[in-house]
Amino acid sequence: MEGADGTPTTSIDKVAEDVIVSYVEEKDLPFNILSEEIGYVDRGAEETLVVDPIDGTNNAVMGLPFFSVSLAIGTQSLMDVRMGLVRNLVTGTSYYSEKGKGAFKDGLLIHSRDFRPDSSLFLIYMGKYASYETMRVVKSFERGRSIGCASLEMCMVAEGMVDGYYMNCEKHDKSIRVVDIAASALILREAGGELLDLSGRPLDMPFNLEVRSNFAAIGDLKAAEVIISE
Repeated sequence: MEGADGTPTTSIDKVAEDVIVSYVEEKDLPFNILSEEIGYVDRGAEETLVVDPIDGTNNAVMGLPFFSVSLAIGTQSLMDVRMGLVRNLVTGTSYYSEKGKGAFKDGLLIHSRDFRPDSSLFLIYMGKYASYETMRVVKSFERGRSIGCASLEMCMVAEGMVDGYYMNCEKHDKSIRVVDIAASALILREAGGELLDLSGRPLDMPFNLEVRSNFAAIGDLKAAEVIISE
């Protein structure tokens, strides 16, 4: 079975999504819903709850302890998201941000770190559809890792654990969707970092599952110079 975004749906995704959608409807929360499995649900509201019920589904299915739920509230696109929450479903750690009020990890203020080339650490999408350009970029880092959950990896950039996260897929329909990063984009930006497309411009994406993008999440603009120059 396929979800509204055209990707295969697993039982864990569907169960998690059903719980979230049921809660919104039972509490009559004033939001439309955009989620990867059911798509867009128009509930006549001004704002939309952007949901990735399980980010890092493959990790969850394989028993790798690194996956999350991602929830964001906005109206039309990444740039107008006003609240974002990413919760690590294994550890319970929560990253939260409200526009203009900073970013937090379990209630403590977080900030991205300054870039130092000689000790740089980047997270990278290295799956089946990674572009050949990816390896050339990886060699510009001191160290690189691939973990498999974009929302949590971006939050690691936001809290200063790593310098950036890079995704460059050779197949456009395998690139990132807005549901994956709506919350973590706000958290990153509120922590002092930035989300860029691969031409170096701040990334905005509409609330539309058909739109995909490659991107770089960076904690310091100096880090972007390394990626974009490649």
